[in-house]
Amino acid sequence: MNELQLGLIGAGAVIVIGVVLYNAWQGARVRRRMPRPMPPEVAEQTRAVPDISDDRPFIEPAYTAPRPQPGSPAVPAAPPPASGAPDRREPTFGPDALDERREPTLGGDTFGEMDPAEAALAQEPQAAGDATDGVMDSVTGDATAEAGAQAHGESAPAPHAADATAAGTAADAEADPAHSNASNSSSTPNPQPAASAQPGWVDHRIDCVVLLRIPMSVMGDKVIPLAQRIRRAGSKPVYIEGQRESDDGWESLQSGTRYRELRAAVQLANRSGALNELEFSEFVTGVQSLADAIDAAPEFPDMIETVAMARELDAFAAQCDAQLSINVMSDGAPWSANYVQAVAAQDGLLLSRDGTRFVKLDVRQSPIFMLQFGETNFLRDDLTFKGGQMITLLLDVPVADEDILPFRLMCDYAASLSQRIGARVVDDQRRTLPESALEAIEKQLLTLYAKLEHAGIPAGSAAARRLFSN
Repeated sequence: MNELQLGLIGAGAVIVIGVVLYNAWQGARVRRRMPRPMPPEVAEQTRAVPDISDDRPFIEPAYTAPRPQPGSPAVPAAPPPASGAPDRREPTFGPDALDERREPTLGGDTFGEMDPAEAALAQEPQAAGDATDGVMDSVTGDATAEAGAQAHGESAPAPHAADATAAGTAADAEADPAHSNASNSSSTPNPQPAASAQPGWVDHRIDCVVLLRIPMSVMGDKVIPLAQRIRRAGSKPVYIEGQRESDDGWESLQSGTRYRELRAAVQLANRSGALNELEFSEFVTGVQSLADAIDAAPEFPDMIETVAMARELDAFAAQCDAQLSINVMSDGAPWSANYVQAVAAQDGLLLSRDGTRFVKLDVRQSPIFMLQFGETNFLRDDLTFKGGQMITLLLDVPVADEDILPFRLMCDYAASLSQRIGARVVDDQRRTLPESALEAIEKQLLTLYAKLEHAGIPAGSAAARRLFSN
């Protein structure tokens, strides 16, 4: 064996010995940290002591006696469990506990009782006027927008009152009012007669109405399930309404109400286009099925005349369908979506259901204008890393109420927003908007509002919101 082999053997032996010694040292450290075993005599004494938790759970469920009402006999407290274990009692709210300790109350002997007047005040909405805060009323500035009337059938879907996330507001019912009332009525387990009639939504200016002559009055509970089968005809909503025996007015179907006459209606046009022959045939088939179920005689109009009326209404709507947008562009670094969301929420704007825009509502919970931040979806995107340099404010002209001057409110809000977050108001080409352009836009809006008013469909009305919807 040469010197190289001897050196390798020696190095290997040293490494093996080092590993063995290291393992022995680690084992000694672990053994020192382990708990020492209990001496045998102490262990025997411990086994003789019964464990409380051997026959009972760690947390014993305590019986809570119902709180006695004034004038009712007292309920005895539950007896303690019969066991050899030491007495153990959990806090209870039984009569004995009440005698031992009473918490302070607010002017009454029974905890939780409230004066009827106080209860009514407690249930009253706390922020009835939050939707119309004064952010936009205190600032004036240079702002305007570019307007373009788009083809009614080709325009992009515009947000309306049903997009807002104000749960329980009137915006949800305006998108499909008859179906909303029918669904609520049919889901009631024990229907009661309606205290007041819900006004009907059928409008002869934008609907094709079909009367259903019935030989005898019919209950709304029978018609509601049948009406829900024909909620739409293609892309057009269908409405079923009734006329009470004691009233000449039309209303949405209610459970527990008897109707002497019914009518069905299909919307002639919306932003999806005019009612066509196929949709009209689908509507007729559904109404005829409903009429056969209740022995009614429907009076259908002529299909050719109805389709012609629908196309005429759609052409008029295309002339009045306009959307205005202005932009707020950052003067410096881009904003994060998280920052834009905080600013919009602070200014009283509500996030839409799909999360793509914020909506500014008026006191009637109708939309004034929308706020968008590029393609950001505030419900799905990561708001920390999503950013941009431009905020877009959008006005759906025929949907917003003209009496509150929605375009002026949107421009004032844009000016206020730009001053607060370090930005400037620009158009789609990122050019600063002059005051002269703003005045020209307002003159064009007056002409459009007059045209809608002359047709009996003023901007912001229920008929306008239905006509300029999807």
